[in-house]
Amino acid sequence: MITAATAQNLLVVSDFDGTLASFSVDAADVPVNARSLAALTRLAGLPDTHVAVLSGRHLEGLMQVCHLRAPIAFAGSHGNESSVAGEPTEAQQEALDFVDRQLSEILDEPGAFVERKPFQRVAHVFRLAQEDPARAQELLARAAAIDPGETRMTAGKQILEFSATDVTKGTWLAGERERVGADVTVFLGDDVTDEDGFRILGGSDVGVKVGGGETSAGVRVAGVEEVSDWLTQLADDRSRHLGFPRDTRARFEWVAAGLSSVVFQVTDWDAASSCEGWSARDVVDHLATWFPEAIGAEAVTGEPLEQWFGLVEFVRERLAENEKLVRSVLITDIFLHTWDLATSQGLSAPLDEGFAASLLRAFESTDLSADGKFAEPVPVAEGASVMDKLIAQSGRRP
Repeated sequence: MITAATAQNLLVVSDFDGTLASFSVDAADVPVNARSLAALTRLAGLPDTHVAVLSGRHLEGLMQVCHLRAPIAFAGSHGNESSVAGEPTEAQQEALDFVDRQLSEILDEPGAFVERKPFQRVAHVFRLAQEDPARAQELLARAAAIDPGETRMTAGKQILEFSATDVTKGTWLAGERERVGADVTVFLGDDVTDEDGFRILGGSDVGVKVGGGETSAGVRVAGVEEVSDWLTQLADDRSRHLGFPRDTRARFEWVAAGLSSVVFQVTDWDAASSCEGWSARDVVDHLATWFPEAIGAEAVTGEPLEQWFGLVEFVRERLAENEKLVRSVLITDIFLHTWDLATSQGLSAPLDEGFAASLLRAFESTDLSADGKFAEPVPVAEGASVMDKLIAQSGRRP
């Protein structure tokens, strides 16, 4: 992990099912690990750090269940689908139709079905396996015995995939690594198809295998929860290594990613925050209202998650002409309200101590309560942390 945390230019790519999310009989409603989303979001907000989710799901389906946002990239169908991907050729479509007809005859019963992706056909028996494992394996064996024609067959966990292209997770990873100029690549995955990705990794890269089975990866973690621990540690270590940036846009991305990481973990938007009279929902609404209105625009509205990410895009588009306000006020406000939102949920706020120390010095030389925007400073115990002192100086009780 040290090599990844200290890389000059880092690429972090993760599979989705079985890695960021646990399995479910309903592919459209899988339990996604919020801590992993938070860690990937934090990583994507750091300088010279690129993050992507690479899944066997088709791209549209992936984006419906994985709610990460830009600048995180998405690649579906093992890399065949992206924002620049085309449609199958006539020959590829004919090959897929040929396989589809055969699979449809075999998987014509409850709990078994054919998933139709733009470049693949996938035989699924996961639901059936929960009730009748023997029957599920029988159907998979029959599916494996069909004529694949011009497609390439790959077995996975309770699935059998037939692909009309030669693109694999490995070829996609190699291309993305070259595109972003990464000197270290981290790839996490749990399935057989992820081995294509592990095999292209070099000596300084890190492959993380999730769960059991033979693997080319150099690191193994037990399951989805351990993935979140590993990614959180990487985000913490890389943040400390890089230090808080000086550039305004980089600073904004850093603090915005920090609050975004908390937003993904909120379970109660009506919970009281440390700002008197404000709920967690009110904290986001405050940020989404005052900044747009300060520059003569309308407030960003909507449900809290969409409202927050709408504000982030709003600021990105207008940062150049409003850099002074962003740097001097908005970044500080987001930083402090990250603590407010996190503590409203009983979470630890991912805040940079160096920036906290600089804010504390500024706050101690100013009467923050003079204009009524801050309460009077709160006393803190001797030996309190820099973060606790900053929070107390801003009129909150740490």
